[in-house]
Amino acid sequence: MKIYFYLGVGIIITLIVGLLGYGVYLNQRGESEIEQRMESLRLPLNGAVVTEREIQPYVELELVNLYCDDMTDVIARENGRVNQVLVEKHDMVTAGKPIMQLVDEDIPLKIKQADSDILEAEAQLVKTRNSYNRYSQLVESNAISLEKFDEAAAAYKAAQARLANNEAKREQLLMRQSRQMVLSSIDGEVLRLYQSEGAYVTAGTPVALVGDFSKLYFSAPVVDEEARRMELGKTINMTIAGGATAVLGGEALPKSYGANYSTGNLGEDQVFSAMVTRITPGLGEPATVRQVIWKVDNRVGLLEPGAYRKLRLYAGTTRKCLAVPVAAFTDESHDRVAVMEADGRLGFRDVKTGVTDGHYIEIISGLQAGDIVITSDTAGVTTGTEIELTLEEN
Repeated sequence: MKIYFYLGVGIIITLIVGLLGYGVYLNQRGESEIEQRMESLRLPLNGAVVTEREIQPYVELELVNLYCDDMTDVIARENGRVNQVLVEKHDMVTAGKPIMQLVDEDIPLKIKQADSDILEAEAQLVKTRNSYNRYSQLVESNAISLEKFDEAAAAYKAAQARLANNEAKREQLLMRQSRQMVLSSIDGEVLRLYQSEGAYVTAGTPVALVGDFSKLYFSAPVVDEEARRMELGKTINMTIAGGATAVLGGEALPKSYGANYSTGNLGEDQVFSAMVTRITPGLGEPATVRQVIWKVDNRVGLLEPGAYRKLRLYAGTTRKCLAVPVAAFTDESHDRVAVMEADGRLGFRDVKTGVTDGHYIEIISGLQAGDIVITSDTAGVTTGTEIELTLEEN
C-alpha cells in the first residue's frame, strides 16, 4: 500500500511541475510573439516637413476687460420723483443736456412760504427803519436816552438780517428747484438709465450712465521678449473670437447692457483697430514682464466696457520663420511633437515655440529644417513604432 501511495504522490508532483513548466513556456512564447508583432507593426500616419514659412502671427488673450477712461454716473442732486425721462438709451448727449425731470411737491410750497416771509420781513424792515431814523433825530437833540436809540438801531439791524435770511432761503429753494432737472455732466453716449418715470430718488442717487465709448482700453502682462516687438502708436488688427459667450451667456460681441447690435456687426469676423499706448516699465528699464496698455478704436459702437474672451491681436506684417502645423503638437501647451526618426520609426521631441498664426507655430529650438513631424493623432502610439508616412502639402 505504501508503494502505491508514494507512486501517486510522485505522479501528482510530476504533473504539477509539468504544468508549471508548460505555463512558463506559454508565457515566454506569448511575449515573444507580441514582441515580434510590435516589431513588425506599421501604422499609416500623415506628416509634414519642417520648413521656413511666411506667417502672420497673432497673440490670443484668453480674457480681457475693456474699460473706458471717460465714463461717469449722472447723479441726482435733489430728492424727487421722476416726472419725465428726456433721453433714451444710446442717445448722444452733451454736457449740460437734460437727462431727467424730477418733481418735489414740497419745494413750490416752501417757495410760497418764503415769499410770504420776505414780505413780512420787508414790512418789519420799513417799520424799524422809520423808528431808527426818528430816534436818530431825537437823540441828536437829547430828547431820548441812548438806551432807546440803541434798541431802535438793534431792531433795525435785526430786521435787515431777517430779510436777508429769508431772501437767502428763497434763493436756496429756487436753486433746489433748478436741480430738479438732472443734467449730463459730460459729452457722450447714454449707456444705461437706472431710473424710470414714477421712481423716487434721493440726492446722490445715480440716474444714468454716460460715457464716450469711441475708444476703449485694456491691459495685459507681456513677457519682455514680446513687448520689445511692439511699437507705440502702430495700428494693428484685432478680433474677438470668443466674444462674451462664456462670460455673459450671449452671442459674440453682445451689448453688455442689452442694446441692439450696430449696423455691420460681423461677430467674430469683425475687425477692430488697436494700438499700444503705453508699456510699463519702459523698454529702457530691465524687466522680465511688462504691462502693456492698448487703445481700441470703437467708433463703430459695437463694443462696450466689459469682459470679452479670446481677443486676438494680429501683427501688421508677415514673418518668415521655421514653423510646423498646429496639428503636429501632442499637448495643449505646444511643447512636444511626434517626429519620424531616421530609421523610419516614431519618436517624440520637446520643442520651444514662438508666435503662431493659428495654422502654424514658430519653432525656436528642438527641430531643424527637413525634419518630418507627424500631424495625425498619435495618442496611444508608442515610441519606436514603424510608420507608413504620407506627407501633406504645404
